[in-house]
Amino acid sequence: MLTSKKVALAAVSVLLILLASGCGDPQEPAANQINQLVLSGQEIDQSLKTLASHEQEDMKLYKSILDKGKNKNSDLEALLDQAAGHIHERRTLLKQAEEAMKLTNEKTVALRSSLKELSFEKEETLAQAEKVLDQYEARARALENFVASYQLSLSADEQLYDLMRESAEPNLVKIKRAIRVRNSEYAKLAEFRKQFNLQTKAFNGANAKLVQMDQAS
Repeated sequence: MLTSKKVALAAVSVLLILLASGCGDPQEPAANQINQLVLSGQEIDQSLKTLASHEQEDMKLYKSILDKGKNKNSDLEALLDQAAGHIHERRTLLKQAEEAMKLTNEKTVALRSSLKELSFEKEETLAQAEKVLDQYEARARALENFVASYQLSLSADEQLYDLMRESAEPNLVKIKRAIRVRNSEYAKLAEFRKQFNLQTKAFNGANAKLVQMDQAS
């Protein structure tokens, strides 16, 4: 049989449970919720980091192919096969980054709704949290443009290398044109990369300000 003290404790426990679950799960501060979004998107950064590493190797490989290709008697098959494998790897990494960003975009939509339900945050904190999400979505759009441009650059690589595989009598005019197209696509890619890096910097800055506001409250 419960004593009066135990009854009181039980009543308090039930009340706490009702308070915690009556209006849904316990609310997380805006900064914490956005931090979870950032953590879930770490796969994007890892894919892009690995992509950059492959890219440095492939730029060296590209120069080796061009240098060796100047000699008509050179056997480029091994280098071209290696380049084809690297292109496949980079396409895979791009797809991984793109898919990871799509998943975090879905979480961003849900997060906006969650922030509107917060009852304890200051208005300025919520406004900053919305700004952080705006910057995150802008970064996502910049990544989408970057990936599209990167795919075109890789296609230009493939077209060039396919022409160079024509061992019987390579068409030098077409090869030179393909080189110009390839270099042009990579120049465009550099601009999209720059925009993505700027959006990433803007997002990081907005998020750092949100964290400071959260710590100060």
